[in-house]
Amino acid sequence: MPELGTLACIERVAMPNNRIAPCKCGFLEKQANHPDSPIRFDAKLNEYHFIYRTSTDGEATMMVYHCPFCGGRAPKSRRADLFHRLTHAEQRRLAELTKDMRTVQDVTAAFGEPDIRQPIGEVVITPERDGKPETTKSYPAMIYTGLSETADIRVTIYPADRVGISFEGKAVKKDAG
Repeated sequence: MPELGTLACIERVAMPNNRIAPCKCGFLEKQANHPDSPIRFDAKLNEYHFIYRTSTDGEATMMVYHCPFCGGRAPKSRRADLFHRLTHAEQRRLAELTKDMRTVQDVTAAFGEPDIRQPIGEVVITPERDGKPETTKSYPAMIYTGLSETADIRVTIYPADRVGISFEGKAVKKDAG
């Protein structure tokens, strides 16, 4: 996975509504096959994306969850298949392993130095509200990759060295063959 893919941005976005029937009009497929359309299809992930230019002349993508023409649901993404799903037993084991960890010192005393340090590990965006401007805060993270076969332990470092701990499914390695 690219390093940018590990940046966690906490901002609620639209998600597919599984109660809506799938798109039957074919608009997304037709647009994805048109060379001038900003809609592209990623066959590996089974996802449609809207491609757009950023203010810095870069390119970005936005996931398309519903057809803009008929409102039907886009196809089910295969993105989750790229990562291990943690069993309840593994979730409980990792939760028990980390339950008393409240500070960076608690974590490093138990696990040692992390396998990965991210200066920007989590970004939290709070929207404008009640006349106060939007705020963006970033927090560093430490990641431990060797404590589980199926999960990485992500430790987000908040002010005063307080920590938040989460478990992320590791990428599924496909056999070459």
